[in-house]
Amino acid sequence: MKKNRLPISRHGAALTGGAFALIAAGLFSADGLLLLMGLCGLLFLILAWLLAYWSLRSLDVAVQMPQRVRAGKSFELELTLFNRRVWLDAFNTEVIVVFPDGTSFTAVSPWTAAGSASRVLENFVIPRRAYGDVLGIRLSSTFPLGLFQMKRALTIRQLLTVTPRPIHPIELSSDGSLHDSQPRGGVTTGQSFGEPRGIRPWQAGDSARRIHWPASARSLARGHDLRVREYDPPGFHPDHCHIVFHSYATGGEMLREDRFERAISLLAGSLMTLQGNGIPCVLTADFNDWQDVPCRTRAQLGECLYQLARVQRYRGSEAHDLEQCLRSVSSDHALMIISDMTPDSWSHLLVQHPHTLIVDIRQIRYRHKMLHAAIASA
Repeated sequence: MKKNRLPISRHGAALTGGAFALIAAGLFSADGLLLLMGLCGLLFLILAWLLAYWSLRSLDVAVQMPQRVRAGKSFELELTLFNRRVWLDAFNTEVIVVFPDGTSFTAVSPWTAAGSASRVLENFVIPRRAYGDVLGIRLSSTFPLGLFQMKRALTIRQLLTVTPRPIHPIELSSDGSLHDSQPRGGVTTGQSFGEPRGIRPWQAGDSARRIHWPASARSLARGHDLRVREYDPPGFHPDHCHIVFHSYATGGEMLREDRFERAISLLAGSLMTLQGNGIPCVLTADFNDWQDVPCRTRAQLGECLYQLARVQRYRGSEAHDLEQCLRSVSSDHALMIISDMTPDSWSHLLVQHPHTLIVDIRQIRYRHKMLHAAIASA
């Protein structure tokens, strides 16, 4: 059981000890001056404690911020400290805002006059996804003279949704049909290069990067026009994609909570990439009771990201549920499978499908910074 400590600082404890020492010395030596000095010290401590006690009374905090933000992306946070008192100003007031994921924002108001307010406006970043409707507020003050450390806790009703940070899976950049739909190097969809076919005369609207300069030099020497490279059209991206998310694995596989957060980020990145390329998709996940959730429009994408901010890892995934879900995917749709477990532990449940894309959770590795020290030779 945690005991409540007296909110006194080291300076206050030293002053208290000195006051009692003077009183004890005055009583022992019958010296009225020492006794008077000790009593004045105690009286000064009592007055300081009364001021410290009232330093956090009638103080309110207001937080203005977006209700929906993205993890890892900065947003504008406005924090206002209101002093509702009539005659006592607030000095050295520290305000700490605690968000649902545990991240805290700290601001210090050196002086807030009575009947007025102090305001701070800064950019802030929440690193992890979260959801909540309450913000924790912690107030603290060392007024006056740093003799006491007074604290006060309160809550604010504030709806906050932090959508997961999107991570683009490397499989989307290496897979054939999905890779053709990615705009690369300034090339928009429908203008990417396929297999080279040959060289033809330049036509209006051809890009300058397609000009074949050696052939154009020979053509210009003969009095003809420029020559450009001609390519076959690239492969077509799929008309529909079905994403399956699960947390199933065979026995002996280690459960890691950080991998689930990483898998959610990969899922968010996949949804945003497919929707940005105009590929409609459907999400089926075990944490959603294997229900199909459409993600064809930006509104549906926003709803999916809103749900991903609240989901928890589902620990009851069974092999027959995953196998039944994979069998229900249409052969006309591209199948993408994302899991927080390694593919080796569940790949034996895969069914034959014309186009299956497996996102490996091990593609992201966090490397620790290494310190290099120079060793002087003797």
